[in-house]
Amino acid sequence: MILGNLYLHEDFEKIKPQQVYKNSSFHVMLIKIKKDEILKPHHAITDAFLTVVEGSIIFTLHDIGTTLKKGDMISFKAFETHSVKALEDASFLLIK
Repeated sequence: MILGNLYLHEDFEKIKPQQVYKNSSFHVMLIKIKKDEILKPHHAITDAFLTVVEGSIIFTLHDIGTTLKKGDMISFKAFETHSVKALEDASFLLIK
């Protein structure tokens, strides 16, 4: 089943997740973030997996920042507080 093309999703000025796919087991969100924007510390209610599609970000988990670039992947558990800062215009897939 072809779902579309990540690179054809519209750009936006503010951080706004776009749902790419959802079923009863999981859902996939595409998040685009402009350079120097920050997703403030928050947590999810499910385990999650993130992969950077383009650009680079700092992903902070347990007060430790990790630089992630295109192709890098990270996973984290439910209720773990985390944040994201864009080092350059970036986009990533969040699967939870």
